[in-house]
Formats: sequence, C-alpha cells, structure tokens
Amino acid sequence: MTDSEHPTQEQYESCDLTAEQWSEVISKAEETPESDFYLYILRSLANQQVVTNASICAYKKTVVEEIQDRRTGSTSIGTITRWVRSVTGNPKAAFYEWNTIKGEWTIGYFQCASLRKAFGASRAPSGSSGIE
Repeated sequence: MTDSEHPTQEQYESCDLTAEQWSEVISKAEETPESDFYLYILRSLANQQVVTNASICAYKKTVVEEIQDRRTGSTSIGTITRWVRSVTGNPKAAFYEWNTIKGEWTIGYFQCASLRKAFGASRAPSGSSGIE
C-alpha cells in the first residue's frame, strides 16, 4: 500500500449507474420502512450532487458533537451502496466520492444526470450550464 491509498481501497470500484439502474435503487428505497429518509438522501444527490453527514444527522434530529457522529451518515450511505451493488451486480461498486474534510458524499455530473432522469427530471435544472 502506498501513502496515497486507502487501506481498504481494493474493496471499492467507481461505478456510474444508468437511469434504469438508479430507478431500481429508488424502488428499493421506496420499499423500506425509512423510505422518506433514503429518498431524501437520493434527492439531495440529484439536486446538488452532494449530501453531507450534517444534513443526514439533521434529518435524523441529531446535532453533530463529535467526529463519531459521522457513523449516522456512513451507515445510511452503506445501505444505499448495498442496493447499488445489488442492482449493478458489482460487489465493489461505489457510486460516490467521500470528502473527509467536509464530511460529504459527492457524485459526478453524469451520475447526477442519470439519477435525475430516474426521478423523472431533466438531466440538469433549466437554465444551468450543464448538458441538457
């Protein structure tokens, strides 16, 4: 392992989902008892390409007091990751990048465009500089 690698890096592989695959993930979210929560996370990613641990904690009525409070967000993203891996058939699929400084999960433009389409929205908001 080099200094630039994460100790469990071999367990993850960047994966871009199609709109159809995101639709399947959304369906899995809708089937859970906490569907509103998981759909909140997915809509946050679709709306702004990011969801923060702080916003996940706020949804769960938690005020972050220490770094350990990041478990709330990571557990939630882990659940969505299991759905992504199930839908893609890739046991290493990772749909996000983790920003450890800001405590947020981000997705790229094309991932966001596919997720937005899965929600029935345009690839990018009207008037944006993104690809229409």
